[in-house]
Amino acid sequence: MTSALLEAERNILSRIAIGGLLEEVLRDIVLLVEKPSNGEMLASILFLSEDGKHLREAAAPSLPAEYNAAIDGIAIGMGVGSCGTAAFTGQPVFVSDIEHDPLWKDFRGLALAHGLRACWSVPIRAADGRVLGTFANYYREPKEPTERDTEVISMVAQTTAIAIERHSRELDRQRSEEKHMLLVRELNHRVKNIFALANSLVVMSARSASSADELSKAVQGRLTALSRAHDLVQPGFNGDQMQSHDVSLRAMLSDILAPYRISHVEERVVMNGDDIAISPDAVTSLALVLHELATNAAKYGALSGERGTVEVAWLLTDSALDISWSERGGPAVSAPPERSGFGTTLARRSVEGQLGGKIAHDWAHEGLRVAISLPRGTILRE
Repeated sequence: MTSALLEAERNILSRIAIGGLLEEVLRDIVLLVEKPSNGEMLASILFLSEDGKHLREAAAPSLPAEYNAAIDGIAIGMGVGSCGTAAFTGQPVFVSDIEHDPLWKDFRGLALAHGLRACWSVPIRAADGRVLGTFANYYREPKEPTERDTEVISMVAQTTAIAIERHSRELDRQRSEEKHMLLVRELNHRVKNIFALANSLVVMSARSASSADELSKAVQGRLTALSRAHDLVQPGFNGDQMQSHDVSLRAMLSDILAPYRISHVEERVVMNGDDIAISPDAVTSLALVLHELATNAAKYGALSGERGTVEVAWLLTDSALDISWSERGGPAVSAPPERSGFGTTLARRSVEGQLGGKIAHDWAHEGLRVAISLPRGTILRE
């Protein structure tokens, strides 16, 4: 490599080190390689998709936009041009004459229509050897690579890999911080809810207790039931052991709703549906959703008063588990809340993000109704 090219590469590595924007860094890498050719060579960087099966455009500022659009998302494989083949085999592919090379038989017309006659492509590899994408040089005339050409393109591919891996580490760090903040918010939310629920349970127990001893036993029983419900929300653990067995949906609901069943109303909590064994992978998320519904019902809805009732019904079909949550007898609902609370948001994320299902709230005048639909394959271990 020339001293000018080496100096330019050092500058790019410095920008990578301080966290320069990946899009700008990759574009400058392409322009750096193209500059000495005075327009004879056009470079391209393609990313390998997360599923490892397709190539996506990352930086190709000098190639025709129509050409870039045509190959964006192309599946990798043998005979898929230079880049598709290089990404598939993990080996450099130097095609000196696109018009006559069999690797380009399906894309020859596309390339020639845009004046592209040769394409050299090398895989971009991570430090652990994984293929991250491809770096390619296109030429407007048939051209064989020299030893220096192969050295330059390989070194530039290494620089590109450094930029991509630096960006990936930064994204991982950001995701980790976001998860940490969500955990902190969830913990704060749960601690507040525990105090609110404890206060609510004491008030509810005091209304029906005829003596201090009766009050003590009622409160103790309800707090114990509440503790069992919280155990279900732990991430895959039961005590110090990994929880690997299926969990009964009816038992889960019984534990979660047990603190609220004692009341002047005989059928305060009603459950309708054939029992279902929930996969351990789904227990945490589903218990979290049901726990949030019970918590909100006790704080604001039907379970916040003496006469309110909740009915939970479910039906397992060939494709989904459908759960309905219906509240009656609580404070009248005049209008939906102006914004979702954290508990509602958390429930939605659990249903849609973790379980791949759908959740809908209907703020009916007589009480909240919630419809949940969860894919059968997510809920059951079949």
